[in-house]
Amino acid sequence: MWIVCFSVSVNLLLLVVPFFSIEVFDRVLSSGSVETLVGLTVIAVGALAFSAAFDTFRNRLLSRFAVGFEHCLAPIILEGSITGAAPGDGRQHDLVKLRELRTFLSSGTVTSLIDAPFLPVFILILFFLHPWYGVIALIGVGVLLAMGVASHWIARGEIAQASQAALKTQALLDGIVRHSSVVRAMGWTRGAIRAFMSLNDEALAPVVRASERIYTISAAARMVRTILQIAAIGCGAWLVLQNEVLSGSLIASSILIARTLQPMEGLVSAWRALASAQDAWTQVCNAAMPVLARPRKTLLPPPAGMLKVERVTFRIGGTQRPILAGISFQCRPSELVVVIGPTGAGKSTLLRLMAGLDRPTSGTIRLDHAALHTWDPDQLGQFVGYLPQDVQLLDGTVAEAIAGFDEYARDEAIVAAAMLAQAHEMILSLPAGYQTEIGRDGCRLSGGQRQRIGLARAFFGDRKLILLDEPNANLDPDGEEALCSAIQSAKARGAASVIVTHRPRLLTIADAVLLLRDGNQVAFGPPYDVLRAQRPAPVPGSPGLPRNVEPQRLPGRRVIP
Repeated sequence: MWIVCFSVSVNLLLLVVPFFSIEVFDRVLSSGSVETLVGLTVIAVGALAFSAAFDTFRNRLLSRFAVGFEHCLAPIILEGSITGAAPGDGRQHDLVKLRELRTFLSSGTVTSLIDAPFLPVFILILFFLHPWYGVIALIGVGVLLAMGVASHWIARGEIAQASQAALKTQALLDGIVRHSSVVRAMGWTRGAIRAFMSLNDEALAPVVRASERIYTISAAARMVRTILQIAAIGCGAWLVLQNEVLSGSLIASSILIARTLQPMEGLVSAWRALASAQDAWTQVCNAAMPVLARPRKTLLPPPAGMLKVERVTFRIGGTQRPILAGISFQCRPSELVVVIGPTGAGKSTLLRLMAGLDRPTSGTIRLDHAALHTWDPDQLGQFVGYLPQDVQLLDGTVAEAIAGFDEYARDEAIVAAAMLAQAHEMILSLPAGYQTEIGRDGCRLSGGQRQRIGLARAFFGDRKLILLDEPNANLDPDGEEALCSAIQSAKARGAASVIVTHRPRLLTIADAVLLLRDGNQVAFGPPYDVLRAQRPAPVPGSPGLPRNVEPQRLPGRRVIP
């Protein structure tokens, strides 16, 4: 509201200059009154000072409005990026588009847009001075408007193409920087630079083409404005000679026509910014609408940890072959289910479904009789400890990596989680203990250290369901024993645990084994029964293993035949 008020004031006060010209030429020069000249000058200067002040206030309000706009939408956009983004779909750039929109809202282009509705006022005044002045102004507005539309349609495709190419270039750059050690070790530095420059050139080519076309039209717009001002002066001089207008209107009309055409010329020159802002607004709306339309979910009582997977099938998009088909099993509190199977069997996908990251195409996954999609995501996350194959540690200290974004996390709870994961002594051996900076994705830690800290993060808080994907992939024998001890402690606390693994050690403490192959459930049951059923049949004539001979037992280990 205040922006509108200040805009009205600024544009009305700008009329002081043409009226000052009329008064000086038609009254002061004819009367020779110095007092009148001084008075008019003081009034004009005062009005222009107020206009400058109002313009300053308007720009400040626009800047604050732009910041407030970003402040209000940033949480919504970020939530949409977190809850709805798939790797590589570009949703991580939605916040970049929001910042582009904020920059646009505080730019001079928006000021030109706000001033555009006042053009009819200036044109009416020009018609009041003389109809020919109004006709010249209308012609100028029409020509510049046509140029603006032409600029939009000519550069629209190029700008959209440049925007998409820029996202791909940024994604490639992020990947190169994130995996710079691999790039250097494999001797890919020059190849990475060539790939980046090639993609960057593809992104710059449409930008150059769009800029060239827009600059050409902008130069033509400036020429049109200048020609129209010359036409206004020439027309005014002819009208003065014909005694149809006074000489003051000649200067006034020139100033008013320049003021009328200025916003239009600004819009023509800034059409690329307008097109980019339109593209950013579309992307921001697409990111915000799913979050705003998402219904609020009722908070459920804390779960006991009873997990049921009922005939779950999952496929991506319109693919014919499902990634998972007809999976059914359950895991009770204090039980451990180990998921095994060859690569590509769908084990990690099943864990993602149980963590609530994806929703089954058909079937249901329940936690304490409530389907996962009926839980509030933030509430569900308080009771689920999830460790993916890629540990994905957040940048910050070890304590922050364990507690995540829990601002109320107590040191005792962080240490307890580390001790449960058998990581406490390892953390204390770091240079600053729990306050050690781990870097982006834990780059300052070894693979085993990252795995231990990720395990502590999964155990942090009151977790009722523990989901671990290859937790022993980077662990040495001592670390694997510590992992088994941690899982047994979690079982003792009453947590249900589902673990994906390729190593046999975790099978010794498992209550059940789920065997997957090609997305299908091959077997589910006690470890001994499942593995015995999968044992290859003995070759005819081979002695085999005598029935009365027990397999060799290692000290302290349970035998899995």
